[in-house]
Amino acid sequence: MNREERIINAIRPFVPNGTAEPLAARILKYRCQLTITRDRKTKAGDYRHPWGNHGHRISVNGSLNQYAFLITFVHELAHLVNWEKHRSKVSPHGKEWKQTFKEEMQPFLTEKVFPKDVLTVLQTHMKNPKSATVRDQKLVRVLREYDEPNGHLLLDEIPQGAEFEFSNRVFVKGEKLRKRFRCVESSTDRVYLISGIAEVKLC
Repeated sequence: MNREERIINAIRPFVPNGTAEPLAARILKYRCQLTITRDRKTKAGDYRHPWGNHGHRISVNGSLNQYAFLITFVHELAHLVNWEKHRSKVSPHGKEWKQTFKEEMQPFLTEKVFPKDVLTVLQTHMKNPKSATVRDQKLVRVLREYDEPNGHLLLDEIPQGAEFEFSNRVFVKGEKLRKRFRCVESSTDRVYLISGIAEVKLC
């Protein structure tokens, strides 16, 4: 088994059918090290440019569903390609990165890869991609429909006044202020603004 076949076999369980081969080709082209990590609460993926004895490095959370994994990988791949073109001379999520992200994602924008509901929202997202998927609430919601059940709800989905657990702390849900809710931490009475798409657990 050659290196390409090993890469394909390694990523196939994490991505939609038919996408492992083109992704492996990109990994080989740029001599990129891909690390599939455990769940990280603070980020879905990460890119690090060559430094010292290290080449390009991309990491993606293995806990993501296959569609979110693909989007995250291509998002980070766009950073890699952008670095190859411009090094550190442009903004990480500036117009150059957005254009590169669009170009890298374009071959996958088909119903052979994504379910129709995800594809519709993703096509809109790609017109002006945000710096992180979580900044697009519509995309987060539709991708979440394909997650494995984990007993959590979105903050949007629980009633006002309900007590919930978030980041190992307990809060009471308050009024909505644009896209965030005014929540009070039960143990300190401190007020926090928490996104409506935050995953929480009812107490």
